[in-house]
Amino acid sequence: MSGYSTVSSLTSISQNWFDSTDNSSTGRQGVHALFVDFRKAFNLVDHKILLDKLADMNVTRSFWLWIMSFLEGRTQQVNLQGVLSFTASCPAGVPQGSAISPTLFNIHINDMEENVSEQACVNTTKYADDCTMDTSIRIGESSDLQSALDSVQSWAVENKMELNAKKTKDMWINFTEAPSPPPLHIGDAIIEKVDNFKLLETWFQKDLKWNKHVEEITRKAAKNLYCLKECRRANLPVEVGLTTYLTKIRPILEYCSPVWGGLPRYLKDELERVQRRSLRIIGLPHGYLPTLEERRIEATSRELDTILRDPSHIFYQRTMEHNKHNYNRRGRDGIFKYAPFSGTERHINSFIPRAIRQELH
Repeated sequence: MSGYSTVSSLTSISQNWFDSTDNSSTGRQGVHALFVDFRKAFNLVDHKILLDKLADMNVTRSFWLWIMSFLEGRTQQVNLQGVLSFTASCPAGVPQGSAISPTLFNIHINDMEENVSEQACVNTTKYADDCTMDTSIRIGESSDLQSALDSVQSWAVENKMELNAKKTKDMWINFTEAPSPPPLHIGDAIIEKVDNFKLLETWFQKDLKWNKHVEEITRKAAKNLYCLKECRRANLPVEVGLTTYLTKIRPILEYCSPVWGGLPRYLKDELERVQRRSLRIIGLPHGYLPTLEERRIEATSRELDTILRDPSHIFYQRTMEHNKHNYNRRGRDGIFKYAPFSGTERHINSFIPRAIRQELH
């Protein structure tokens, strides 16, 4: 969707989890989450099925014929050390690397959750070929995820796609002593239950903490410090080292920070140590750049601005429901009267309460 990003997707998913597991008048709840993986997703898009779906969308005939010409008649061949294999046709798949292929894939999977019963109360979030399904369960109730998964499996069979049972994962997010739901399965294959999962390059834990994510990004960023040391060893100008840090290291430490920015002090310090070490290698003082915490605050404010500018945004109503006013203002000043109620510290540090509190202060 235009104007949406991985941040939009991850804040939508995670905020539901924080809200559902917060103390509330509806009672304590857990979240049963499923991370669905399609095997060779882009390569298995059946051309005939895709063209039929395009026709159902009432696209113009000339556009439909153009897409058919774009997809069909393709061949593939393997070159191994100068030896060519025979030529084989490509009856399925959208060409990877083309600008229109992601859109065609989105059209192909757009109806995936239509067979999921509305009574199941399962949320489905798709971003490219990543699909996350979750449902909130009151303690003592059963999960509807298996029936939803069965519906997705039926859709996959009808549309000649394949679910990858080995890479599909199941996570139970709960803060009570309640037992986890029964294992999920695809056919005879049991879905593995995990304590953490990397979704769109962001690590989520079943306790909704960010230790694993901070550990992974600091480890990845620390590997790139080698580039800074090489710049210093080669006596390159300080500007070269600084550009290297700003393009190869800091983005790793900041990716999707509005989602996970509500960190305890000890995790904030771990991130700041990487920046301080980088500046020391470059030969610049520690205060030369804004702290990563300051930049996370700015990124959170920008994401909130994006929501407030778009009344159709999935979070617009949720953001404004506790701060209703009887006049329209596109600016932020005066919009927020108070922050939403949070029953737990983890909910206070989730995106919406944290972003609104920033604006109030």
